[in-house]
Amino acid sequence: MALSYLYGESFHIESSSSSEQDVLIKKILIMHDPDGRELDSEMLLRVIETIMHRATASQVFVQQQDPLELSTAVEESQDLLEDSIYKISSEILCKCYGDENVHERTLSVFDLLGKYRWDAKLLLALSALATVFGEFWIIMQSQNKNLLAASIALLKHFPDSNIFEPIFKALTSLVKTMVEVIRRVSQFEGLPITYVELQDDTVTTTKSLMYVAAYWIIRSIIVSISIVTNLRAIEDDQVHPLSFQDPYSISSAVWEIVSLRSKINGIGSQLRTQVDACQQQTGQLVHYLAQNAEQKMHRKLMNTLQEPDIDNQEILRMLFGLRNDLPLKQSSMQAKVGITSLKNNVVVLLISKPELLPVHELFLLGQQTYDHLLHDKQDRSYDILWIPISTSENWSNNEVTIFNVISNSLPWYSIRQPWLLSSATIYYAKEEWKFDERPIMVALDPTGMITNFDAADMVWIWGAKAYPFSASREKELWSTEKWNLRLLLDSIDPLFTMWVEKERTICIYGSSKLEWVRQFSAEIKDIQSLAAQLEVIYVGKTNQSVIVSNIVSSIEKEKLSHTLTVSKISLFWKRLESIRRSKLRLQQTSDTDNILREVEELLDTCKDDNDEDWVIFGRGSSADIVKLHGNEWTQFLSKYSTWKKYLPEIGLVDAIRLSQEPPPTEPCSHSNMIRYNKELMEETVICKKCKRPMEKLIAYDVV
Repeated sequence: MALSYLYGESFHIESSSSSEQDVLIKKILIMHDPDGRELDSEMLLRVIETIMHRATASQVFVQQQDPLELSTAVEESQDLLEDSIYKISSEILCKCYGDENVHERTLSVFDLLGKYRWDAKLLLALSALATVFGEFWIIMQSQNKNLLAASIALLKHFPDSNIFEPIFKALTSLVKTMVEVIRRVSQFEGLPITYVELQDDTVTTTKSLMYVAAYWIIRSIIVSISIVTNLRAIEDDQVHPLSFQDPYSISSAVWEIVSLRSKINGIGSQLRTQVDACQQQTGQLVHYLAQNAEQKMHRKLMNTLQEPDIDNQEILRMLFGLRNDLPLKQSSMQAKVGITSLKNNVVVLLISKPELLPVHELFLLGQQTYDHLLHDKQDRSYDILWIPISTSENWSNNEVTIFNVISNSLPWYSIRQPWLLSSATIYYAKEEWKFDERPIMVALDPTGMITNFDAADMVWIWGAKAYPFSASREKELWSTEKWNLRLLLDSIDPLFTMWVEKERTICIYGSSKLEWVRQFSAEIKDIQSLAAQLEVIYVGKTNQSVIVSNIVSSIEKEKLSHTLTVSKISLFWKRLESIRRSKLRLQQTSDTDNILREVEELLDTCKDDNDEDWVIFGRGSSADIVKLHGNEWTQFLSKYSTWKKYLPEIGLVDAIRLSQEPPPTEPCSHSNMIRYNKELMEETVICKKCKRPMEKLIAYDVV
């Protein structure tokens, strides 16, 4: 059979008559019945280009792809690609050896691809060619290195690959031309021509050219596949530069491929001009319509969010469900769901970049919301919906990959295809909700009304206890809070949370100087030896640095004290930042609010440009808490004789307060009547109220 199939029918490069072209277009359109199935055109094009580049080592295809990215993209469309490309390849290969001519085989492929869009038809057919060519080339390249490939080449009677170089060059050039035209077809199909009315017959002319281009591309693919599968029939003595009449010669195959490329290139040039014209017209109209639509959508969102409704369905549908009945993804179950899943619940919209948060922060967020003890007590009456928004207009491949990985691991809902969010929704999030890369959490009540424009700080501080995450709930929670170690350490580490609950005396400290940390650790251990029950924790500084990381490593290695891990150090300071933002959002000031004043002072002390050392002592949820700077700690130690004998009785916190007060000029004025005890009279008694020495007096009852 070999290459003689090319001459089984009359074949002419010249343009067909207008009537013949109209008949051809009608036949193709009869078989065109798309059912809405989607295909990642750009991904498939990159796969094809990679195959052609690696198979021919051609400079024509210079765009290469990371194999991991390719495999991830292909896996997402695996069922579609595997089924369709296999069927097309089999169909074409079977018909290459039948009695049908190339034209009939071309129409049969159109019939096979009837359910796809025009760019998808061409890409799937081209994928079949790339698959056949790639498999052939793997054997050709490996036969001198691999015994299996050599055996297959022997059985298939493959000659020396060097004689095929003219065919491969011509074929590579043809595929490049087809790829360029397919991109134009895809570009045209992406234009919103259904919604805008273009001038003259621009669309009609463009469509006609697209249909003809599609015919010649698929026809060329059939011819190319037939040439590749019949290359083994060519013998060395058939390589003659001028042997155009020899149906088995390489020169005739090259001539055929070059002729097809010339035909497609000519049609493609006309198509490019028409698509550019369509794009220019639609661009102007769409910009005008989009502005009007965005303004109307924005006004409607404003009105809907300001007026109570019976439930949250209308606002959620406007924000996320206008283009898709199942716009959400229940991440833990990998299920497509509709917005009805959120009905009658408090909904927290988590808006962020596709990267969301570092892993340790993401883990804590999940712990604070879904693993929190109070979450089950709330009977799951709230849901979190993640809405990632890219910083650019178009999502990058890397952003899509990151979104897929994170969304598949989250315990809450997420937008299933965030790159399809309406421009009005994105605009509203940025302009009205002030989203600017830092994650925010907008709380909606069950009627869809906004109750808090950013509940993120509430979640970081209180977790599920912040339910229903409204601004009024935030005020209520702060009304009962005090400046204590529970507020500072809660949820950061389970061990430290347990210490707080057991009301243990805890010391947290920070420094960027390892020698000071070592000295402080030794001094603390001396105090602990005086029967002082004390837990000591290093919490680093506001911003992470190599210095802090090295100090943490040294503390662990030398067993100087307990320490937060580097990641948990960042969570500790993030918690303090959340406390400050929450207080400021409630219009508190450091002059009137003790918690805000202490937090701001601590944050200022621990900035990178401030190398001051500090320690805080406190006990559980007690408001009896004391903070010392490095020099104040030194002064406390210098008064060792003043507080040493009182330490076992009053504890370290009160001992520090005692050392800071001026020496009493007179005894305590409080009184406490106890039964006479000779030994007690010889000891110093400390007042439980003011922690000062008490004067001892003896009273006698007169009978």
